[in-house]
Amino acid sequence: MLSHLWPYRKKFETKLKDEEAPKTIATKHSNLESKSLAYPYGSYGISRRILCPQNLAYTLRLYQTITVSTLSTRAPRLLPSQVSFNKLNINTTQDDQTSVKTLTLARREVFDIRTQLMAEDTADYANEELISGLEKGDITPNIYEGGFKTWECSVDLAKLVANENILSNADAGDRHIIELGAGTAVPSLALFAQSLSNPKGSSQNIRFTFADYNSVVLRLVTLPNLLLTWSYIVMRQKSVSVAGAEDQVEEELELDITPELLEAFKKDIAERGISIEFISGAWSPAFVDLVFTSGEKAKHGTLVLASETIYSPASLRAFSETLLALIRRPIRAGGRSRALLAAKKVYFGVGGGVDEFLEVFNTVGGDELDVKERMDVKSEGVGRIVLEIAPKGLQ
Repeated sequence: MLSHLWPYRKKFETKLKDEEAPKTIATKHSNLESKSLAYPYGSYGISRRILCPQNLAYTLRLYQTITVSTLSTRAPRLLPSQVSFNKLNINTTQDDQTSVKTLTLARREVFDIRTQLMAEDTADYANEELISGLEKGDITPNIYEGGFKTWECSVDLAKLVANENILSNADAGDRHIIELGAGTAVPSLALFAQSLSNPKGSSQNIRFTFADYNSVVLRLVTLPNLLLTWSYIVMRQKSVSVAGAEDQVEEELELDITPELLEAFKKDIAERGISIEFISGAWSPAFVDLVFTSGEKAKHGTLVLASETIYSPASLRAFSETLLALIRRPIRAGGRSRALLAAKKVYFGVGGGVDEFLEVFNTVGGDELDVKERMDVKSEGVGRIVLEIAPKGLQ
């Protein structure tokens, strides 16, 4: 299936001592400016920063930046020449509330991710823990937080945001979508897919920020899923226009990663006013500063998405403080913000859950916000829920 092993072998982490001061790195390429702040992330002592400014750029190590202008020549070293994927269908209700439209997302196959991890498993960049987590579905705190897998609550959240269709109204102004613990990024992928149906040249700008503890997850899953979904939707639209009927388009669940494809991707999302950035590391005030590095972003209509992020009691306080800060920052800048949180009601065996989260969230200042239930999924197993968190009077 895969024609070669990937030559990229460099380590994607930079360890910093806790006493180090923040550093600022800036790179300019014509009208493109990328600013990256590096902080020690709490007790983990790891700063891992991936930034995509204005359209798309990729920072793999702290002082190594791949910008928009070099993405097409460098990205083949980050991804294999061919990626296998599967489809996830999200059903959305139309305006008449009777008809249903299917939104198709594309996700990289797990076996494809595993193959690349094994190819990159060297003494310089050991992937043993990641491969084990991928195969067994285990989570290893501070090492692997489950980002290679699509969890049930992320699909719940994707269905909710897809039905809201919040990006359809260009008159609503610019939007900033932030997904915490992104992983396969299914909720944001649903919005990204819908944004591809908007006409090019729209006055609305949409910025996606994808955050995950593991930089390798962003590199091997989040970014590929964006590329795969874009290719499936946009290229399929072109194929249908040529073939004349959708059922006449032959489907291949493999995508060749070529410089031409990457150039087309960059150009298309730029014309649609879509920009993308990635941030990896632990939740902290420094993380919030990275999200809002540019002052203008805080003024946008901000939507924070999070699914399956409250399973660990040890991280509830850091997550709660980060979520609260992400909601508050746009409001203080004169913008709008809210959050949608999808989770299991109880996480057996690890101790987290919705009640535990709300208790911690209220103690750090969350009691000043309105929290309401948007979705309650009854199942044979553990029940699942989606909460909306917003300033009082603005829901």
